[in-house]
Amino acid sequence: MKKLLILALVCGTTQLAYAQIIEDNTPRYINSFKRFIESNPLYFSDTLEFILPNASAVMVYFNPDDYHSEEIEEKIAASLKYAVNFPEQEVRNYYLHPSFWESQLDFVRNDIKKKYAVHRVGYTLGIPVGLDFVGGRFAPEMGFRIMADLKTFGFGASVTNTSFFTEKTAGGVIVHHNPFMNLEFDLNPYKRATSTIQAGYLLQSSGPIFLGDTFRIAYRSHVRGNIQLNAGLIFTNNVSTVLPMVGIRFF
Repeated sequence: MKKLLILALVCGTTQLAYAQIIEDNTPRYINSFKRFIESNPLYFSDTLEFILPNASAVMVYFNPDDYHSEEIEEKIAASLKYAVNFPEQEVRNYYLHPSFWESQLDFVRNDIKKKYAVHRVGYTLGIPVGLDFVGGRFAPEMGFRIMADLKTFGFGASVTNTSFFTEKTAGGVIVHHNPFMNLEFDLNPYKRATSTIQAGYLLQSSGPIFLGDTFRIAYRSHVRGNIQLNAGLIFTNNVSTVLPMVGIRFF
């Protein structure tokens, strides 16, 4: 498949065709989307068929009110250029709907690359910035993060600094820096709704909140773009005190 030839055909679909195809080679659609398909069997009125040289095909079912066929052709064709591991005589089926993330066009494009492209480990560098509420105080955070993309998950580390502010008796503000060393684990990095689990250890405590040995575990959910919601627990004062934490992250 070094030289890839793709043919596209637009045609109508029927309820019978849907019943034959939906149980075949498709992503693991969420239950709400499956119920939508069951309730709207004629919703996907158009089909694009991408035929590969090894007698395989990618079938894309869609409604023209949601997507234009030209947009689908462009993105799917670009992904299939890397699909060198596509098995012979296999048919992969996708149903597009913009309201379900597993059925959005960007997910389909990434799913093809994940399943059929030769994977090379990639590394992502980032500067996370955020704001937490912990121990009754707001605490800004900034740091450095490196992640390795291992195809089905991501793994990496970060160094972040959580800051607290206290007032001086003579006026002014004292800034307390609390550097954490963290291990991070990304779940489903190819999907749009990526989640991250973080476990960290405080290297040096400063200020009114963290005392002695301090650990934290947090869960971040990516809600849109680079915006993430952050929630977790802080185990401080030599792990004898537990503090809840909520916040927001960028990058």
